[in-house]
Amino acid sequence: MFWLWFALAALKCLLLYVLARTGQALPRRARLDDAANRALPEGRWPVVGMIVPMAGADKRMSAAVRSLLLQNYPRYFPVLVTATADEPAADLVRQIQRDYPHARHVVAGPARDCGQKNHNSLCGVAAIKNKADVFVFCDSTHMARPDFMRHLVGPLATGEAEFSTGYHVVNPTDHRPVTLAYALCVLLMRLLQAVSSFTQLWGGAMAMTREAFGRYAVEDLWARNVVDDCSLSARLQKLGVPVRLCPGALLHTEAGRHERHVWRAWMDRQVLFLKFCMPIQWMLLGFMGFVMAVPPLVAACILLGGLLHVSSGLAVLLALLWIVLLSVILHLWRGLLRHSISFARWFLSFFDAVAMFVLVYIRSLPARSIVWHGLRYVVGRGGTVRRVERLF
Repeated sequence: MFWLWFALAALKCLLLYVLARTGQALPRRARLDDAANRALPEGRWPVVGMIVPMAGADKRMSAAVRSLLLQNYPRYFPVLVTATADEPAADLVRQIQRDYPHARHVVAGPARDCGQKNHNSLCGVAAIKNKADVFVFCDSTHMARPDFMRHLVGPLATGEAEFSTGYHVVNPTDHRPVTLAYALCVLLMRLLQAVSSFTQLWGGAMAMTREAFGRYAVEDLWARNVVDDCSLSARLQKLGVPVRLCPGALLHTEAGRHERHVWRAWMDRQVLFLKFCMPIQWMLLGFMGFVMAVPPLVAACILLGGLLHVSSGLAVLLALLWIVLLSVILHLWRGLLRHSISFARWFLSFFDAVAMFVLVYIRSLPARSIVWHGLRYVVGRGGTVRRVERLF
């Protein structure tokens, strides 16, 4: 039993270290992409249709959407999509249009056979389908730098890829445990994205050519699915179509006073999307959770046994060395955020994140539905929507 723990503990440290080194290489990859983009003549950049589904009343939305409308990109048509004309997000769109009249507002109406975000995205595509060579899909709550779109579209402009994706990083504005644990979870997902075998589309920043949109029947897929990115990623993986990660297409998400129930609801969706659309990855995620959760529990028992004189001296020594090694690796992870964060808080937030993930994963085992923006989607195999129920 002890050596099983030792093997899992070593695997955990190895995995976290490899991901940390992967993260450290991302800025260099972004600089290489930037150099390639600068060398591309202006006439080679395709016309882009940028679709931004919007919902809710998030206070970050106004600044985030405006950052998407200030892109240093030669030709693009922004389309802001809401489900109704009288929701708070629609009021915000009308305010934004006063400063950016070129932004088009599309009212999609309620979704019936798919996720509301999918429905909004498809209505946005229909509005500019014949004007754009590339479709870019973005979330409405993340800040974008002016060169974000060039980074995201660059591989498509050169013909290197048909699909590309970016990701986001959380900028914590406080050091509360939940805020830091949320930032750590997003960082983990970003680093997994950077491993080529795990790279898949992220709906908050993804691009595809118009030809690929038609060739791979994206419209038909999204029109009956609960989610955009995982469903399309599953299809592309089956067909052997690669997705190009663009490290420079990095959105920034401010998080402060993050509430535990909001964090848990977000994590619920991330796990359930994989369960329904990419079950093999969902099972791998469960194994990773096991590897993350078991070593610290056993280490705590070993140290407690040392205090009670029931654990061997070798076991206690190895447990202490493992904790030191884990601390060094988590220090590397902390450096990837480029924020001054108390290491003690960061260290504890890691275990908070592991505990939350285990809880969420166990809850996902019997789940047959997903709750998202006040709607419950009863979901079948592959993420197909069977029924949509309004909760309020």
